[in-house]
Amino acid sequence: MHELSLCEGIVSAVERTAERYGVAKIKSVRVAVGRLAGVDIPSLEFAWRSVTMTGPLTGAKLVIERPEGTAFCTDCGETVPLAKFGDACPKCGGFRLIPNGGTELKVLDFVPADDEAEESEPETN
Repeated sequence: MHELSLCEGIVSAVERTAERYGVAKIKSVRVAVGRLAGVDIPSLEFAWRSVTMTGPLTGAKLVIERPEGTAFCTDCGETVPLAKFGDACPKCGGFRLIPNGGTELKVLDFVPADDEAEESEPETN
């Protein structure tokens, strides 16, 4: 299950950044996991719960964005949607496709837990 090591990497990156900016606790982490990235989302979510049981990410929510897969077809010269590797080009039926989207796995941002208290406080003017 490589999703566990993926989550450990996400946690490590977020913890390093949080420490650098003096953030003690994280409320949520937003990641982009492309549809062609080969990541099983239920396994990723399960692993997330395991690796965030202690430390600054305890109880942090994992917010997952799922960019669609796309590829450049060298037969027709078009960028086309690609649901899975091995599919034919939906425009020309060719199989010479170069994936160019939906393969990413990256941390987009995180929300410090302190922001929750600030958002709920009424403004006084």
